[in-house]
Amino acid sequence: MTRVGEGLFAAVLDDLCRHPPARRRRLSNVELAAAIRDRGGDIGHAYIAQLRKGQKDNPTRQAIEDLAGALDVHPAYFVGGRRELAEGESPHWRHEALKTLFDTAHGTVSPEDVAAAISSNGRFGSISASYIRELLNGVSDNPRLKHILGLAEHFDVPPAYFFDDRLARWVDSERADLVQLRELGVVEFVTRLAGKVPELSQQTRRATIQAIADALEPGKYEGWFIRRDQESR
Repeated sequence: MTRVGEGLFAAVLDDLCRHPPARRRRLSNVELAAAIRDRGGDIGHAYIAQLRKGQKDNPTRQAIEDLAGALDVHPAYFVGGRRELAEGESPHWRHEALKTLFDTAHGTVSPEDVAAAISSNGRFGSISASYIRELLNGVSDNPRLKHILGLAEHFDVPPAYFFDDRLARWVDSERADLVQLRELGVVEFVTRLAGKVPELSQQTRRATIQAIADALEPGKYEGWFIRRDQESR
């Protein structure tokens, strides 16, 4: 599959129009624009045509959600996430997502740090520290696709994290566990565990972390260490 950020959006949109999930025939740009209007959105058919061809490649978060709603797919699908909606699910931009990423980042991270890193990388254009603050404070909630991709890459999370509650619960749990390990000072172990995260269940990972936390708790295993020391004499 095309890598996120390198034409994936256009490829996904074009394929969905050619093979709509709930229809047997292709969906024209005019029909899709009308379906979006029926849902209260406003995207012109000419703009849809440009998005499908990749001539425009930076839609807003709202446009992504409007397209996904009209096509009956999860908005995360446009950024490499899941396509199917769970029963009764109504996904939308997760306003708290960015704050969570800042809170669980390793070390002290400021909007200036993040903006400078994304802008200097250049892969997804530039972003300002003031705009990141607006997203954090909820003053703005309609970032463009490249902002979403840039923030996701910087914090090392899937872009779908910003739309998918189910995925976010898993990612947040993983990041919280790694933060706890760092706070315990087990840096080398954190690095090794991070590499094995996809192979470990949440239960196994949490049990491991709890075992380490218990072992580092003052006095908890003092008697055991004394006995071991006596046996070695």
